[in-house]
Amino acid sequence: MRRRILLAILSIATLAIVLFGVPLAIVVRRFVDEDAMLRVERQAVLASRDVPGDFATSNDPVELPQNNAGVAMALYDVTGHRVAGTGPADADATTRRALTNRVTDTETNGARVVAVPVSANEGVIGVIRAEQSTAASNTRSERIIALLAALAFGVLAIGAAIGYVVAGRLARPIRRLRDAAVQLGNGDFTLEVPRSNVPELDQAALAMTATAHRLDDLVTRERAFSADASHQLRTPLAGLRAALETELEFPRPDHTEVLRESLDDIDRLESTVTELLAIARTSPIDGATISLTQLFDQLRITWHGRLAIAGRPLAIADAHDLPAVTGNPVMLRHALDVLLDNALAHGAGEVRIDHHVTADAVTITVADEGPGFGPSASPETILDADGTAAHGLGIPLARRLVEALPGRLVYRRTAAHPQVDIVLQRADAQPAQ
Repeated sequence: MRRRILLAILSIATLAIVLFGVPLAIVVRRFVDEDAMLRVERQAVLASRDVPGDFATSNDPVELPQNNAGVAMALYDVTGHRVAGTGPADADATTRRALTNRVTDTETNGARVVAVPVSANEGVIGVIRAEQSTAASNTRSERIIALLAALAFGVLAIGAAIGYVVAGRLARPIRRLRDAAVQLGNGDFTLEVPRSNVPELDQAALAMTATAHRLDDLVTRERAFSADASHQLRTPLAGLRAALETELEFPRPDHTEVLRESLDDIDRLESTVTELLAIARTSPIDGATISLTQLFDQLRITWHGRLAIAGRPLAIADAHDLPAVTGNPVMLRHALDVLLDNALAHGAGEVRIDHHVTADAVTITVADEGPGFGPSASPETILDADGTAAHGLGIPLARRLVEALPGRLVYRRTAAHPQVDIVLQRADAQPAQ
């Protein structure tokens, strides 16, 4: 990626240098040639001023001025014959055109020639021909063009350095996106792509991070389903197995009775699986309310018989006047099922469900007369139990469900006669000002 970006930058820089440098070199070459031609013409004009007006009829030899510019001069009369200086014996075409009273110049055979008319009494009496080799001007042009070429290579080198840095800055966030995509594909959803200050790349990074968080939440919910289902289905499955085994050992006169009871248990299992799947795959519905009166009635129907079989009474406080609370009723019922199941499996004596109402919250308390969580137990160690600690089998599930309502699961008492509170927000609570 970096190489492609660098090649693109260098290609653009090279194209810009060529499009600018080639015309500039042509202009420089023409400028040098024209400047050299003007210098030769100036030498010829200065020499024409020193030519006497009667040179054609006078016997005095004409002396042309000397110069250090390598310019060879010659004087021609109106017939085209050389009178003095260095040049062809007879006037060439350029010199003959100057006899028409105009300055002429040409470049041929590696030399530039300038012919300047010599005037006297408003007439042309001769021509000064000046000739100079083009080697010096060509050398000057080549030197300037070489300097421009060196400058172009320097600019290209600087552009390459800048392009390398820019390519690195552009390729780095792209590599980060690539690494994040690989990380996401490997199942690691904890990625955080740093900002690159490139708006398009930052938007892609934010989208990928949001996708990772959504996938993490979805996978966490799906993984939690197996653990939640295992805990929630263990007790009813054990009850169904016990009922069937009891029927096999002590059959009743009506064999269809146990089948009907088993079908009822299977219906409850299917309902539990459906509810757990809904909890795992969906979020709590905003604005949903829970009727605690109906919820307590359901708990009484579900748990009174189970606790009675174990010789454990169930006491549920009167909930007819309780206000509604916010949250998902299925989540709250499963959280209370977990706490009651722990009380049945690990507690002793009477199991009580009580409540306390304040201006903005309703607290549901689940308590029993068992030994508690232990003298050294704390909410953290209980929540992190691996399945072998007492009361730790379903507490993480209960806590997760309560926090998703949203609500709080609080340990009021961890010693003997333990008490666990679920604090929920009242549906009619006024928002804080």
